[in-house]
Amino acid sequence: MSGYKAVMGIDKLSSYDSFSMVISTNGKIVLRDEAIRVDSIVKMANLHKVDAIATDNIFEIGDAAAIRHFVSRLLGAELVQVTGSPAAGFLPLSVIGKRLGLSLGEKLNPSRSAEVCAMAAEAGIGYSVRVFDPETRITISKRRKFGTGGMSAGRYQRSMQGAVLNLTNRIKSSLVSKGLDFDVSLKKGAHGIVGATFNVYAPRPSLYGIVRPLRTSSVNVRIAPMPSKSFDFVSIGNGAASASKRHLIVGVDPGMVTGIAALDLSGRIVHLSSGRGVSRGQITRAIADLGRALVFASDVNPPPSTVSKLASSHNALLFVPEQSLKTSEKSEIAERFYTEQSIKAEDTHQRDSLAAAAKAFASYRNKLDQVVSHAKNSVAPEQLDEIKASVIRGMSITDAIAQAEAPPPEPREAPKPFRGSDRARIKVLEAKLNDARAELSALRGQLDARDAELEELRNQLRLARLGAIKPKLPGSYEFERRIKSLSGEVLQLRAELEGARYVNSRYLAAVDGLASGRCFAFKRSPSLSATAMGSPDSFDGLSIIAVANLERLDDEAGAALKAAGISAIITESRPPAPVAARMMELEIPVVLLNDLEWEAVGRLLVIEGGSLRLAVAKARSAIAEHFRSSPRRVKQLFDDYKKDRWGHPQ
Repeated sequence: MSGYKAVMGIDKLSSYDSFSMVISTNGKIVLRDEAIRVDSIVKMANLHKVDAIATDNIFEIGDAAAIRHFVSRLLGAELVQVTGSPAAGFLPLSVIGKRLGLSLGEKLNPSRSAEVCAMAAEAGIGYSVRVFDPETRITISKRRKFGTGGMSAGRYQRSMQGAVLNLTNRIKSSLVSKGLDFDVSLKKGAHGIVGATFNVYAPRPSLYGIVRPLRTSSVNVRIAPMPSKSFDFVSIGNGAASASKRHLIVGVDPGMVTGIAALDLSGRIVHLSSGRGVSRGQITRAIADLGRALVFASDVNPPPSTVSKLASSHNALLFVPEQSLKTSEKSEIAERFYTEQSIKAEDTHQRDSLAAAAKAFASYRNKLDQVVSHAKNSVAPEQLDEIKASVIRGMSITDAIAQAEAPPPEPREAPKPFRGSDRARIKVLEAKLNDARAELSALRGQLDARDAELEELRNQLRLARLGAIKPKLPGSYEFERRIKSLSGEVLQLRAELEGARYVNSRYLAAVDGLASGRCFAFKRSPSLSATAMGSPDSFDGLSIIAVANLERLDDEAGAALKAAGISAIITESRPPAPVAARMMELEIPVVLLNDLEWEAVGRLLVIEGGSLRLAVAKARSAIAEHFRSSPRRVKQLFDDYKKDRWGHPQ
């Protein structure tokens, strides 16, 4: 068995750019859909929190770049190819279906193929696909080596290190201006920089015209693609696959030499290494063989950008100590691990990364010990790691255990028809959609005209160079200049076209969600005002308002909220502690926008109904639990707040 609880199976429809889709939980089909596009597949997978998306051929999703983009949008789900791998060979899906008793070996239609893919992945058949980005390394180094003597030695060193510094800044600015993702490691000298290494997460051809190799009397610039495979296939039916599902706390000490340390959620070291010139991609590949990164940790505050980017790309938490760790403290932590686990940090980079991971584990240790105490007799041992991970992400211990013990979800009800009150908003969105389509059409026309003009000029230039026609003044140089100018305009128009397509897709998704009854529209107000409280939006019989921030809440505003019958508030930023305490006293749930599935369309927020129901229910449970455990705590907090502000309780 694979250990997956929920699996989505997909198969591409013939002659259509869409898929058949099923979701299976514990061998039971709970949802089925036809003609669903890739964007909707990602949204459904994230909404239903599936563990894997199974297919018979990953290249039905698109080319390597499209597959990387698809996987990057998934929140925790793995991509599984059930028919095999290049190294192990392939089996037809019909044969797999026959072995599972789901077919007689006949050719399957897309709907049945999606079902067989889901069931095969649940049964532990197939390979989890790990996706890696292409990488290119840019190395800047000095050409001269300085000896011990000479009156001009210091001047030469300052000149060389200054040249390396200037060149590093120029390359960095070029990469930033083109929107390329990269990391840079610097080797500092007394007067500037001795050397620098850029790890650019893009293929080598994408750097043409941005950075070029260089060799001067004092500086070398080398550009080389880093050898790495695009995909790796790991069997989901063996022990390695189950190990790859464990959650890890990863400490990283980036630099010219990078240290990596990984602890499991029991505090055991599962990996400790260091290496020169290690990129984020190499760190990701190393972690993929060990498990799933839950927390990335740094030993310094503020954290290096490499650690922050790793946390973001893995959808993991970022741990930063309140103050940068001292060398003595890091040495003490390394010694303790050597005594307890007989694993020694071989250098300062391993020591620093291990200290970062250990400090992060220590901050969660109390909660993890409570999880073990509460859950050891009620859940299976293999579920304990997932419960710990949920608690670290912020879920209460009770909710995490209940989620692990929860029965499979029931089939989802059919979408409700849209309500009459939404007709006006849908018309507004449709008007914006029509405007976006008109703009898209105009941009396509401009792009076609520029392409035609560019091709005509290229033909004239070719003929002029061959001598077939005499070039018209001002000559072929003017043609080349004009071609370069038009090429720039074409690139700009294409960028605008992509932007218009993106806006178009957003409006389409919002209209579809409102029309199907899955989503609801809310007016967004800058702050809590009488206007906002006077015109709340209705949702499931509740009166809800959405505000950009909830920074202040005096007694008058609190009384106005109760008088207006406001049932919940959606806010884009977490309110201060006194305001949160006052809202809890008023028993009005506060829901953070980041906890919801939403899309901004003008001044409206289009929010997925299921995520909003769950968030409101969770906030209400927190209020009830708070009053059950300490009914006077909120009043005490509020009295303290008024005392700090006015000098005495009001």
